[in-house]
Amino acid sequence: MVDKKYVLLKWKDGWHEVIGVDPDAVDFKRYYVIERIEHVGRLVINRPEGEYPGLIIIDRAPMEIEKIILINGEDERNLEKISNYREGSRLEYQYDLLKSEGNFIEEIKDRIQVVLSRKGISAREILSKPDKDKINEIESIGKAANIVGGKNQEDMVEFIQLLLGKME
Repeated sequence: MVDKKYVLLKWKDGWHEVIGVDPDAVDFKRYYVIERIEHVGRLVINRPEGEYPGLIIIDRAPMEIEKIILINGEDERNLEKISNYREGSRLEYQYDLLKSEGNFIEEIKDRIQVVLSRKGISAREILSKPDKDKINEIESIGKAANIVGGKNQEDMVEFIQLLLGKME
């Protein structure tokens, strides 16, 4: 878990999605959405020189993402649609990845802290629970804070556990 990095996506409707990525991810390279019959987003992630870039496929409302951050890389970006072009039946929307001056990760920590306060439990108490109880508690925190795993639930659990460790 320590070596893993995470991409956190924020949708306009307030939901957040976490996707685990390779630990050597450096920053974001590009985001674009392709429209054929459906819309499919593609987030390209830079890796060290000489390595192929990483690719995350976004199939849930890809045109509604407004912010992304690479956790443990701290590359925070706002997305702004800048252009589109048609190639046959394919329509591609290009986005600019604007450096963000905000503190997206602190927003997420604040959401989690509100949930913890409502439950009357601390981050330390959750982290000290047996694994099964800890996972159940973290999953309920994710649900209450509108955070889901993008490709698997384990990414969300590990991500929230990482943040709880920083909140102790």
